[in-house]
This record gives sequence, C-alpha cells and structure tokens, in this order.
Amino acid sequence: MTRASCGGERMGGLRTVPATIERLSEVLARIAGVALLGMMLVVCYGVVMRYALRSPVAWANEFARFSFLPVVALGLAYALRHGAHVATEVFTGVLSARARKGLHLLSVTLFVAYGVLSCWAGWRLASIAFAQGLRSDEAEIPLVLVQAVIPIGFLALSLQALVQAGKALRGDARQTRPSNGAHPR
Repeated sequence: MTRASCGGERMGGLRTVPATIERLSEVLARIAGVALLGMMLVVCYGVVMRYALRSPVAWANEFARFSFLPVVALGLAYALRHGAHVATEVFTGVLSARARKGLHLLSVTLFVAYGVLSCWAGWRLASIAFAQGLRSDEAEIPLVLVQAVIPIGFLALSLQALVQAGKALRGDARQTRPSNGAHPR
C-alpha cells in the first residue's frame, strides 16, 4: 500500500463522519418521535382514567413530564440539520452572501459552544442522580435514565453544528437556509 492510497483511505473514513452524525440526528429524532407518541398516549390514558373512570393515576403526569425531555433534547440536532431552529431573516436578507456565510458560521459556532456547555451540565446532573440513586416521586423511575438524554441530545447538537460548519466552509449553500423553503432569502 502506498502512502498516497493510505492517506486517501483515511480521508474517505473522515468523509463518512458527517454522514454518520447526520444519521445519528435522524435516529435520535425518531426516538424523540416515539417519546412524543408515548407521551400523548399516556396523557390520553390519564385523562380517561381521571375524568371518565374517576380513578386518576399519579404516574401518568410524571411520565408525561419526563417524556417531554427526550422529545426536546433528542430533537435538537435534527432541527438544526433541517434549519428548523428560530432564525431572524430580516437582517440577513440585506447582507451579502459572504456576510451571510460568516453569520452562519458564527451561529453554528455558538451552537457548538452552547451544546458543549449543556452537555457538560447535563452530564453532571445525570452523574449526581446516578451517584445518589435518585428516583422520581410517583413512578420511582431512576432519574439518571431521564437526565441521561440531556448530554446525549446536546452532544448530538454540537456534532451536528460542526457538520453544518464544515458544510458552510465548503460552500454548501443548502445548509444556510431552512430545508422546507419556508424562509426565502
């Protein structure tokens, strides 16, 4: 094997990293969707039990609250990938393409920083819950299971932001506008 072919193989491996991160964003979004479906079903069950059968279940509300965390945390990277985060385009419409690219790079850099800090804070929170064996009040759910989605979701957000930055640096214009076309430039 020549040195050139060895380097080419390494670059090929590096090129698959962004695609793997984007697949991870998709998988986490699907998990978030399942959590949302579970949350909706449990809320409906709780409503029927409380109002129709006059036999409320305390754990349903707790489960619904805890299900909301993976819906949000695990959907962050997917939302960034598809341009679904809040954006103000009043100002960007008057900017040059180069200035928009610079602003986009700044925003994904801020996403990385926010994601890393939130991942670290979530890790600390989950670590404390694990070390102390904390459990929820009603359903006795180990809180580490609930809180573990925080560092996972924010790590995925940080990685997806790095992918977006790489695409912007390579000039992939599709990553500077939402995928659904709802916000024209």
